[in-house]
This record gives sequence, structure tokens and C-alpha cells, in this order.
Amino acid sequence: MNEHDVLHHIASNLSERNSSAALSNYEVLSNNIKYVNELLKFAIHSIGGIHGAVTHAMDDPSNLNNDFKNAGPLAPFPRIVPRVIANGLVILEKFAQQTEPDERSGVTIDNVSRLQKGFMDYSSLVTTTRQVVDSLTSDSYQLVLLDPRSFNYHVLVSLNSFDKYVTPSIRQALFNKDISEALAEFRRIPFNKWANSSVTQCSHSSFADKVDFLFSRLNPPPELGFADQLKDLFKFSSEFTHIGYVSTFFSSSPGTEVVFGDDIGPYLPSTENFSELKYQLLQTITRFIARVYAPCISHAIQTMMPQASAKGFSDSLASLTNDIEARLKTRNNQYYFFIKKGLIGTDANIELPCMCGATKKWTVPQDKGDLFCRNCGSHLNLLEVEGDGGYIITSGGPVKIIGSVVRRNLTNNER
Repeated sequence: MNEHDVLHHIASNLSERNSSAALSNYEVLSNNIKYVNELLKFAIHSIGGIHGAVTHAMDDPSNLNNDFKNAGPLAPFPRIVPRVIANGLVILEKFAQQTEPDERSGVTIDNVSRLQKGFMDYSSLVTTTRQVVDSLTSDSYQLVLLDPRSFNYHVLVSLNSFDKYVTPSIRQALFNKDISEALAEFRRIPFNKWANSSVTQCSHSSFADKVDFLFSRLNPPPELGFADQLKDLFKFSSEFTHIGYVSTFFSSSPGTEVVFGDDIGPYLPSTENFSELKYQLLQTITRFIARVYAPCISHAIQTMMPQASAKGFSDSLASLTNDIEARLKTRNNQYYFFIKKGLIGTDANIELPCMCGATKKWTVPQDKGDLFCRNCGSHLNLLEVEGDGGYIITSGGPVKIIGSVVRRNLTNNER
């Protein structure tokens, strides 16, 4: 292909959009979105509680290491770190509001168009995601470094840009004498020296560099594949944030939409498409909190405070990260059930208790394509067992064979 061939292909793609298609189960997506959104809000609430307790503890100099006490070279950080964490919580709260499940009550064939998703919806959701992953990665980076020159650069570059267009009343409210003097000092530095001056430093300027640095410092480091996932998310969200051709064309060009339906009511393919993306973003950001953000907060606390003072906070953050990871694992799994041979194909309604707490009622006619949990999306696999046994002994203990007749439950001694 030459440049003209490529241009023709691009023109074709940017002018002819395919009809929308729904490739996932919307009911399952909605349930999973609700579950992970509530988990995210739980994480925000938990970190908020830890933030309040840490802020109070740092008011007492006896809870600080010498470098961070009033006479120490890093004394400003006990005031800065709580502000950095508060900043992250505000951004996360915005993201939590943007990622709530769709409200489907009262939706009918006549008003199903209110569930349609377009440019404004995608732009708002993905731009907020970009703000979260970018800002919290920068905050995590600063929490790990706790370096004066690096933090000076981070704030002064932001303030310098903010000041270029801010209104006089906002400037009056925000810029006190001290920060004005610091900004004046920064502006005396030549632009090409901003990243390495006597008062500022930026050793890792790009998002990818910060991610790689954080993964090299966290112990244990998150899986490498997650670093790539964060970088891919940053690039993807940048396409929407910068109003790229592809993202704008996809989200603003009306495609042909048929009306789908489930047990709850009607919906549109664009509704399902948007929810599928929302769920993927929710999972990634919630994992980011567990694998990067919370550990970086813990790292800062353990750096600034003596071990005895920091332990309770670091233990709480470790417990939170373990809880998040464990609860995320309950979504979209593969579960196996032992079932008596010959039961499938009869007129029996088979109950399959999923690990998420819901029970799948596999009713007649038994459709193997329906063997999944509508609450969490997990696939339910059936293993037929011949004979008249009541239990299968596994590494996790005895498991009852569905459809078998047993006189009583096993006692602890029999297990």
C-alpha cells in the first residue's frame, strides 16, 4: 500500500460506521458495575477514614521521624501529604459518581432512547478516567519520593499554568504572599532548566516513566502486565480527552440501533457498549487503588512515622488492598459442579449456588448456553458423575453431588 491507499482506507473508516452490536449480557454488566462501584466507594470511604486518623496523628511531633519534625529538613510534608491524599479522594469520588449502574426503572419501548449513549457520555466518563489515573499516579509518585525539589516542580508547574488565565478574584483567594514569592522564584528559572534547577527537579516526566518507577519501588511490585494495562488505559483515555478523530467519530456518529430486551426491560446496543467500557474502567481503577495507590500511601506513612506509630495505618491499608483483590475475584469466574448422571435432560429444575451468593435456577428446558450466573457473570460448568454416591471428596472438603440422595450431612469426624 502507498500513502494514497492508506488515506482511502482511513476515509472509508471515518465515513462509514458499522451498525451497533451488543456482544455482552447487559444484565450481568449492570450487576457487576453495581458491585464494583460499591466496592470502589467502600475503598474511598476506608481511605478517607485512614486519612483523617493520619492527619490527626501527624499533628503530634512524637508520631513523626526526626526529618519530618518542625526542625527537620522535610517538616512541610506532614502538612502536604494529607492534602495530596485529600486531592486523590475528591477525584475518586467524581469517578465513582460517573460509574454508577444505569437507572432502568420506568424504561419502556417508548422512552428507551433515554438509555442511548453518545459523545457527551463517553467524553465525560473517559475524561474523568484520564484525570483519575493521571492524577493518582502523579500523587503516588510524590508519596513515594517525598522529595522537596520534585514536589516543588510538580506544584509550581501547575501553579504557573493556572495563573496564566485565572480570574483576579480566584487568584486573590488562592495565592498568598509565600506562594507568590515561590512562583516568582520559579519564573526566574529558564524554561530548559525547570526540570533540574536548585529548587526543582523532574526525573520522570512521562506517565509511563512514573508507572515504571512506582513498580520498581513497591514491595512486592504489582504484576508487570498491570503496568502495561495502566499505560494502555492512559493512551486510550488520552484519545478521548484530546478529542481524537476515532473517538469522536465512534461516539458522535449515530449508528443503526435495534431495541434489545431482558427480564428487566428494553435497552439499546449503545447502552450495553457503554456499560461494557464502564465496567472495564471500573475494574482497572479499583485494582489500581489496591495495587498502587494504597501501597504508596502506606509507603509515605511508614517513611514519615516511627514503626510503632505507622503500623496500625499500614496494616489497615494492607487489609483494604487484600479485601479489594479478594472481592474483585468473585466476578466472571469458572465454577464447577458435580451432578448425578442422567439428571440433565429430565424435567427437574437444577439449583446451582454460585460463590457470589446468588443461586442459578437452571430450569426446563435446560439450555447449556444459559449456564452462567446473571449476578456476577461466572460460567457454571457441570461434571456428570455415575453411581449412587452422595459426595465427592476434594482438597477443599466433601462436595455434594447435585441430584444425589443423601440421608444426612457429613459430621466433622466423617470429613
